[in-house]
Amino acid sequence: MSLADSMKVPFPSREELLAGSMRREAVEELYDLWQAAHADAMALAVRLPEVFGDPLRPRITLHVARGYDDEWFLSDERVAELTALDPEQHWWEVPAEAQQFQEYFTFSDAEGWRFYLPAFLRHYLAEFPFGGWKAVHAVCQTKERFDLITPPQIEFIDEFLDLCRKWQAAGNDRD
Repeated sequence: MSLADSMKVPFPSREELLAGSMRREAVEELYDLWQAAHADAMALAVRLPEVFGDPLRPRITLHVARGYDDEWFLSDERVAELTALDPEQHWWEVPAEAQQFQEYFTFSDAEGWRFYLPAFLRHYLAEFPFGGWKAVHAVCQTKERFDLITPPQIEFIDEFLDLCRKWQAAGNDRD
C-alpha cells in the first residue's frame, strides 16, 4: 500500500453508525450526504504526502509543547525526557490521540507546524464529517506561524477550508 493510499479511512456503514451514538432518523436522512462529504475528504487526504512531503522532526514535539504549557521553562534534560515520549519520526506516524494536545499550536514554532500540521489535518479528514479538532481548523484560518509552509501547502490548506465550508453549508455544522 502506498503512503497516499494509507491516508484513506473507510466510512462507517449505516449499521456501525447505528451501533454507536447516531440516531436512526439522522442516519436514514443524512447517510448519503455524510458519505459524499467523507469521500471528498479522502480525495484531499490522499494528497497530503505529496503536498507536505517529509519534513524533519521538530525540536518542539507534542509532549515538549505540553511541557511548556504546564511548566513554562524546560531545561535541556527535561526537553530530552519529553521528546522521548513522542517516538514518531515522520508526520504520518503521529497517532490520532495527538488531538489531545490542543496546546500544541500555541507552544510550538514554525518547524513544529510544518511537521505536525499535516498529521492533524490527516486525522481531521479521517473523521470528516463527524469529528475533527477545532484547533486545526482555527490555525488553518489564521495562518499564523506559516513561515515554513510553502505556497502549494497553503493552497492545500485553502482547499481544506473550502471543504469544511462546503459541507457546513450543506447542513453539517462542524466549526
